[in-house]
Amino acid sequence: MTKKSPNLEPGDPGSVTQVDAATLAVSGDLVFATALRLRRQGEQLIPAMEDRIVVDLAAVTRVGSVGLSVLLCWLRQAGQLNKSLNFINPPTALTDICRVSGLDNLFAEAL
Repeated sequence: MTKKSPNLEPGDPGSVTQVDAATLAVSGDLVFATALRLRRQGEQLIPAMEDRIVVDLAAVTRVGSVGLSVLLCWLRQAGQLNKSLNFINPPTALTDICRVSGLDNLFAEAL
């Protein structure tokens, strides 16, 4: 359905792409400068997707605490729509932020 993103370097603007009816792929930077745009991209795609959604984070090059906020917004939206949302291939920085923030239990099933 979509082309795989080229090799991304830190500083790439980031995007959310629907790979298929049940999969989103996030690429590039998930930081303050891109968070609102990426949040909106995901929120536009989630309602029309299947009930079990996988978000692949393998192509995320940089992530900050605001990136965690984006993922939490998507989780909340999916829950409101009675959908499940699971994250795969999280960058180490994201799992570190979850642990430091005390949110690792929240993402225990999702990450």
